[in-house]
Amino acid sequence: MALDMQLGEKIPLGLTFTDSNGQQVQLADLIDRPTLIVPVFYNCRTVCNVLLGGLSSTLPKMRLTPGKDYQVITLSFDPTETVAMAAHSQRTFLTATRTDFPPEAWHFLTGEQENILKLTDSAGYYFYQEGNDFVHPTAAFIVAADGTIVRYLIGQSIPPITLTMAILEAAEGRISTPISKALEFCFTYDAENRRYVFNLLRVSGTVILLTLGSFFLFLFFSGRKKKS
Repeated sequence: MALDMQLGEKIPLGLTFTDSNGQQVQLADLIDRPTLIVPVFYNCRTVCNVLLGGLSSTLPKMRLTPGKDYQVITLSFDPTETVAMAAHSQRTFLTATRTDFPPEAWHFLTGEQENILKLTDSAGYYFYQEGNDFVHPTAAFIVAADGTIVRYLIGQSIPPITLTMAILEAAEGRISTPISKALEFCFTYDAENRRYVFNLLRVSGTVILLTLGSFFLFLFFSGRKKKS
């Protein structure tokens, strides 16, 4: 498996898939705002379920409006999976949000192998089948309304602030930068008050460590100069 990030590149919006209602849908008709695309296979019993379950927990914590500010597309990369499986997954993970998360803001798709590969290849998301299982990256990616890939989200857990910032970047058509990563490091999400707060302990601890490290390096090189 591999993930070859294609930041700034566009996914092919002309591809057609089948939604959880059995309707044929084109990506161009779905993607009209910042969109999180999550490749999985519905029969997965490990990381895919963990990723989608974590997403069900993250989405209600965001101070953005689903269906207006953003949407989510979950796509099975297993061409043998059915509409019924997509519908079951949609019911499961919408219920897991424990909110009235709008179904029209979280699409669950299946498709033919040719179209699946065109989409995943365009995003640099590579996988292969091993028996009844798939070996694949644990990752999702955000695209802007025109299909431009603006950020990758790697791992089984997507923090609310990370997803929020990625969506805001996509809304402005900005590609992810190191500044975004720095902001994520400095702020954490307060679930009780539903807001983002400056993480003074984390930042001050880092500053202290960097200061001490610089001081010891200064002493080390100063001592070497005196000896020479």
